[in-house]
Amino acid sequence: MLFNFAHLRRVKFIFTSFLVFISPFLGAQNLCLTAEKTLERIATNESYRIEMQRLDSLSMSFKEGRISSESRDVKQYNIPVVVHVLYEYEENNISPEQIHAQIDALNRDFNWEQSDKDKIPGIWQGIGKESGFRFHLADKDPNGDFTTGITRTKTSIKGIGSTDFYYNKQRGGINPWPLPHYVNIWVCALEGNLLGFSYLPSNSVEPNDGIVIDPRAFGSIGTAQSPYNLGRTLVHEMGHYFGLRHPWGNEEGSCTDSDYMNDTPWQREANFGCKNFPTISCSSEPDGDMFVNFMDYSNDSCSLLFTKDQVNFMQLIIRTSKVTLLHSPAITGMGEESINSRIAIYPNPSSGVFQADFFEDNSTPFEVKDALGRTVQSGIIESGNKIDLTRFDDGMYFLVSSFGVQKLMLKKG
Repeated sequence: MLFNFAHLRRVKFIFTSFLVFISPFLGAQNLCLTAEKTLERIATNESYRIEMQRLDSLSMSFKEGRISSESRDVKQYNIPVVVHVLYEYEENNISPEQIHAQIDALNRDFNWEQSDKDKIPGIWQGIGKESGFRFHLADKDPNGDFTTGITRTKTSIKGIGSTDFYYNKQRGGINPWPLPHYVNIWVCALEGNLLGFSYLPSNSVEPNDGIVIDPRAFGSIGTAQSPYNLGRTLVHEMGHYFGLRHPWGNEEGSCTDSDYMNDTPWQREANFGCKNFPTISCSSEPDGDMFVNFMDYSNDSCSLLFTKDQVNFMQLIIRTSKVTLLHSPAITGMGEESINSRIAIYPNPSSGVFQADFFEDNSTPFEVKDALGRTVQSGIIESGNKIDLTRFDDGMYFLVSSFGVQKLMLKKG
């Protein structure tokens, strides 16, 4: 079913008022608020309404085979990500290890590299496909400086992800990095049972375009809580970000609302937990719901695949609505040093004090060298310690340790 655009203008006020009324109850019903957020924006934003009409037309053309869905010349899509950690309490100031674990989960699931594919019912065993999407934490910030691709902001706003403040620095949040060149992910508290949301893709640039994830469902360690502790909430929301709907379409309850994919069965409503095969919600589907699809609401341990059509459609979206991500200056490859050398340094750039977190050993000898190769500081550093360079001039420095070499950008101004 397509959005009824002809009548939306007349129902804007009614719909917006309805959302305000039901918002306290949405968390009890949904884990993902993408459909509601999308409808709310359609009802209040004319340019986004037009973009969603365009997306529906593109989706229908894809479903009917009237548009080419596969790229023959692109083997890998490198996608820059920035993670904005917004925390009221220190326990939600999640670690670099947790963030890297989430990036690993994205790359695992988007590339059909799951080790648990044997759980997929036999009827769907061969339906998955590698996407070629490779997600990288950005290593160049909007100013052109080296970065870890992680920002950290302490806020006093409770449940800030459920407000319109998370993307606004003046209201206790943090502004997105330039939307054409970064996938902005805000990791912050959501109210109730909500785990995350995104917005369907458009060419209409909005300041809250991106993804919001609660720390309870981000990554696989630290604050991540069972049964959403395998990083698959962000996999689900990233699917929305690249144009995928829920298997039941925009609305539950009909068995006629399409997700525009020919290789996903009709489905009446969301599945929670871990269902047994077959689980039938629509009589037209003898094999039942594809409850193992990443776009359903199953537990992480039972959320296992994107279909071939879903992968092809996401590839189509990144070559159209999200093509600027592929020409982003945000990935140079320098940031991979920090991951490969098993140490995370942040913030970087810094006004003087750098935090050092190790992934393995407890301590290591180190030297800090300036751009001319001169040692300006040395000693032994333990994980969690800080490196203080406030007495030195602005510029590029290098941390040399048993973990390798890390670039440090000192910028006091």
